[in-house]
Amino acid sequence: MITSIELSGFKSFLADTLELGQLTLLTGLNSSGKSSVIQSLLLLEKAAKHEPIFLDGHGNLAECKNSYSKEGINITAIFADGKTIAIENEQAIVAPELVFPEIIYISADRFGPETSVSIHSASNKLGHRGENIFKCIETYADYPLSDLLKHEKSEGDTLLFNLRAWLGVISPNVKFKHEIQAISDSSYSTFNGHRAKNVGFGLSYALPVITALLLGTITPNSIVMIENPEAHLHPKGQTEMGKLIGLCVEAGCQILIETHSDHLFDGLRLYAKNSETDFHKLFKCYWFELDKNANTEVKPATIDENGRLNEWIPGLFDQFEINASKLF
Repeated sequence: MITSIELSGFKSFLADTLELGQLTLLTGLNSSGKSSVIQSLLLLEKAAKHEPIFLDGHGNLAECKNSYSKEGINITAIFADGKTIAIENEQAIVAPELVFPEIIYISADRFGPETSVSIHSASNKLGHRGENIFKCIETYADYPLSDLLKHEKSEGDTLLFNLRAWLGVISPNVKFKHEIQAISDSSYSTFNGHRAKNVGFGLSYALPVITALLLGTITPNSIVMIENPEAHLHPKGQTEMGKLIGLCVEAGCQILIETHSDHLFDGLRLYAKNSETDFHKLFKCYWFELDKNANTEVKPATIDENGRLNEWIPGLFDQFEINASKLF
């Protein structure tokens, strides 16, 4: 498990350390550094695999240097056993015998409804945008999940049964099916017998999120990172997504979430209140904003066993109250 990340001179981070929990939630204003935390872990994964240290579309690492930093870029992850991995001035420094966790990542620009999705015959891995999702589901369909994750409407304890049940929370009475056409390296899904483009965006956007979360509970030494899991979901669906995230955390999965959803946040707070364990101790939350020099300021927020914030940070999911006060 990764317990902290140190970022110096990287993009909008001048010098910051973020403690990570079993669940870490990143929120805040747009372009304030949240996605950069996720990108830093993706870069460290490349360093651990001895691959070129850059991300497609972001240029080389030198382009990511903070203009106010007098030093070079430093990105360091610290693990529960004390081992570290770092990128210092574009060079990887990996502790001996470090096994970097498998990253299961769903990006904000994931696929929406698609008539068909290509499959990779040589890989079972879920792509960042949802690529290969039906091959992945097919591979792990019969894997048993933790009893914590068995949905009350699921027909069994396997991944596919519970994936269908959780999709039913997003859209009640929906029946999800998928088909793989190996001869053409393609696949497709139907919802109540209709192709994905005929049932709206919510189900298609939620499908890779739910899949990634469930996969994280059966993949040893992994971390699930998801950007905007609430995308295209109605408020009840966003709240239930918070519950699913909480269940996956208690099933042993380390999860990092970037979100703008007060409903998802409240779903996690409700989960903490209803949990029979000390879930609130597994949960870390950070609010991001920029200072006058466009450098990131990170403010931690903590909740108690009743899901209540110990201190409400201005800007942290308070827009509903602000708007309501102006209406009444």
